[in-house]
This record gives sequence, structure tokens and C-alpha cells, in this order.
Amino acid sequence: MNRRRIALTVLAAATLAVAPTAAMAYDAPSFNTSTTDATPTVGETFTITTNGTTAGEAYTLTITSNPASISNDAITIAGTKSLTKTATGTSVSFSVTLTAAGTYTAQVFDAAGNLVGDEVLTVTAAGAAAGALPATGFDGVELAAGAGALVLAGAGAVLVARRRQTAQAR
Repeated sequence: MNRRRIALTVLAAATLAVAPTAAMAYDAPSFNTSTTDATPTVGETFTITTNGTTAGEAYTLTITSNPASISNDAITIAGTKSLTKTATGTSVSFSVTLTAAGTYTAQVFDAAGNLVGDEVLTVTAAGAAAGALPATGFDGVELAAGAGALVLAGAGAVLVARRRQTAQAR
């Protein structure tokens, strides 16, 4: 009975750990969507390409921002927010320029409206150090000094109490 519980718990934990990784970047079977730069700077033009397309079929790239408060004017796909192109071979490419920092999702749909691939893009401000972490936390010197003072005060109180106890015992 215990082995069954342990096995089910391990299986549930593995399922919870693996499920989100499978959903990160979706590519429909036989399609592969990629970008030349997943972390472009504001105003930088990059290309999103979907491989495995059928020649002569129309594919649409749609870009959405997160948060939605980023203006649609910040998205330019060859002059629009959404663009449909006809594949000339086994791939279709879109040139994209994003003019506001933020997180965007690029999704490629086939003519029937089926999602064939997506990419998450993180646009950084021009001149911002990509990958640099912000300064967080605090300097704990004051906290350590206060804790040390309390320890000394406690030790002093114990010493005084022992001397009084010793003096009363005599």
C-alpha cells in the first residue's frame, strides 16, 4: 500500500514538473518556429521564421504584448501588427521591429487558423544591459550590530544575575 502511494506521488510530481516545460514554446508537428533574436533591443529589426510550411499556403504572424498596456503602435511587422504571407517553399519569414520594451508573444497560424508555432520575445530598452540583474536586498550591517548589542546585553544580564545569586548564597 505504501509503495503504491509513493509511486503515485512520484508520478504526480513528475507530471507537474514536466507539463510546463512541454508548453513553453509550441511548435505543431512538422513545424519549427524560431527567431534570429529572442531578446532584441527597442527598434532592432529581427526575423521570425517558420520551417515545415507548404508552398502556396498562407501563414499569419500575430504579435501580442504583455502587459496589454503596451501600445499596438509599438509593434511593427513590415508596417502592421499582424501580417499574412504566402509560403514560397518550405519556410516563411517575417521581419519584425518592436519599439517599446516589454514581453511579446509572436504566434504563427496557418490558413485554417491553427497555431503552428510561437515564440516569446523580451525586448529591452536601448542601452540596457541584457541579462543584468537589478540591485536588491539590503546592507545588514546595522542589523548585525543591533543583534550583537542584544547578545552583549543578555550576557551582561546573566553575569549580573549569577553574581547576585553567588553573593546571596554566601
